Amino acid sequence: MIEKLNVLFYRKYNSFSGGHLKVYDYLGHVDTSRFYRSSIYVDPSSRADHLWLDLPGLVNRYEPSSADVLFLAGMDWRALDAHPGIEERIPVINLIQHIRHSDPNLELYSFLTRKATRICVSHEVAKAILETGLCNGPVHVIENGIDLSMLPEKPSQSGGVFISGLKQPALALELADRLLRRAIPVECLVEPISRQLFLQKISMAAVVVTLPNAIEGFYLPALEAMAVGTTLVCPDCIGNSGFCKDRVTCLMPDFHPDSLEMSVLQLLGRPEMASGLRKAAFAQSRNHSIERERSDSWVFLKQLKRNEMMEQPIASDMRNVLITGLPRSGTTLVCHLLNKIPNAVALHEPLELSTLNGKSPTEMIDIINDFFKTERERILKTGRATSKSTGGVVPSNPLADSYVEGKRLELIDGKEISVDNVHSPSFDLFIKHPFFFTAMLFELERYFPCYACIRNPLSVLLSWRNANMPVTNGRVPGAEMADPELARRLDAEQDVLQRQLILMDFLFGRYAASESVRIVRYEDVVATSGRALSILHPHASKLDEKLSSRNGREIDASPEVKRLAERLMKSENACWKFYTRDDVTKLLTGSSH
Repeated sequence: MIEKLNVLFYRKYNSFSGGHLKVYDYLGHVDTSRFYRSSIYVDPSSRADHLWLDLPGLVNRYEPSSADVLFLAGMDWRALDAHPGIEERIPVINLIQHIRHSDPNLELYSFLTRKATRICVSHEVAKAILETGLCNGPVHVIENGIDLSMLPEKPSQSGGVFISGLKQPALALELADRLLRRAIPVECLVEPISRQLFLQKISMAAVVVTLPNAIEGFYLPALEAMAVGTTLVCPDCIGNSGFCKDRVTCLMPDFHPDSLEMSVLQLLGRPEMASGLRKAAFAQSRNHSIERERSDSWVFLKQLKRNEMMEQPIASDMRNVLITGLPRSGTTLVCHLLNKIPNAVALHEPLELSTLNGKSPTEMIDIINDFFKTERERILKTGRATSKSTGGVVPSNPLADSYVEGKRLELIDGKEISVDNVHSPSFDLFIKHPFFFTAMLFELERYFPCYACIRNPLSVLLSWRNANMPVTNGRVPGAEMADPELARRLDAEQDVLQRQLILMDFLFGRYAASESVRIVRYEDVVATSGRALSILHPHASKLDEKLSSRNGREIDASPEVKRLAERLMKSENACWKFYTRDDVTKLLTGSSH
């Protein structure tokens, strides 16, 4: 029986908000995880009908020193004022739900200097706080989800306009007055109501207008309107850009009554447009289920299990780190970016794997440790290091975009790199090998911090087709050498695509079963201009590289792409522990690259 660690939450509740609801969700994520249980202290000045009233983990004293992990959101940091320096002793998870945390005029801004591992509810929030340069600790993105099972069914007959104007009451009332003068049925909400009643009202409307603040962190009401199947009008508020796409999933006019009125009239007068937006929005909303948020949070909590993300020093302290991942998932790009920051060196497949063949786990660890030691001495003495390279550096991509006989040309032309960013003997050294390190992950993670790069499984399979690597034929000598059972399974399969699906299941399955490997999503690296790599090294928070997603590069209307996608989505593959079939569908339709 696993002894679960206690995650202690703190809340002060004056009225219902989306932020409180999300903290409520995270208590559920913790309690349903394998390694943790939750408890929560609600400040006695809170309303008596707070959300956590009947939870078994409710405690009557706030004793952070007795917890294994502290969970804070918003202004909860104030609860630690009576416990100075406790975050240096007890790991802290800090949920960041709004871009305003990056505003230097707010107290929230100062909290970024406190030591914590931060979860941001959107890429836009992560980008904003990373750009402050203040974040003391790693930053992760777990996009908000909603419990789709709690949504009411949309009535067969719906009509009128519903305006959600709690945050913009004057603008909401102005719009309502204009629509009423046109004899359009309208209901305008400017006072709080229960969430269930709110959901019922948006489900019964033909058009919903949601009016957020000019800047939001995520903005759930717009996503809820999309999820119940109602046509949406919602201005851009930064934090809704991940799901609100103008003229794709909704209309996004300016925060002006003229623009808002025109959008409503357009949707009421063009039912074919409204229908198209409504269908696309409904499909988009399925990518933001509470199940996906919970799955992502479980991966995060599993990584936290051995407190590795907390125990790693914020400053570089001579860490020896292993990077693995799916081939063509951005592992080389990660090395390329890490080599751009001070006191970090990342080597691209430097080991001769044949020297590890047949070795016991202990012997293997000794060989890798000796390699780390030798390379450290060489870097400090000569400014050179062993690594596959292009022009003396680790490239962002080892393959060219040009083809010869249907295969992409390899750019690798050397076996060492120049190192000019090391200014101290205490630098971080990263070694990357995708297949071998994945196959041996359970042994390696006992001795080294391990990170695994993943990417949309359809993009990976499409890239494998022309990579001119063994995986193009559904074989991986590095992993097969370490795992004879995998080799036997591949030997027994004649179909190339099926072999590749076996490999994908093997790789993702290893990451899902690991207790400490930390996941690096290609999509997050691109979306944050590299700053998502702050989970590997804190100085990565200052990266600002011009990166564009290549996920859609191989997508076309050919029967082969369709066949491959269908085979993938029908498979019971471990990739679905990290991505959804909707992620593949979005890629095919071009709504997400």
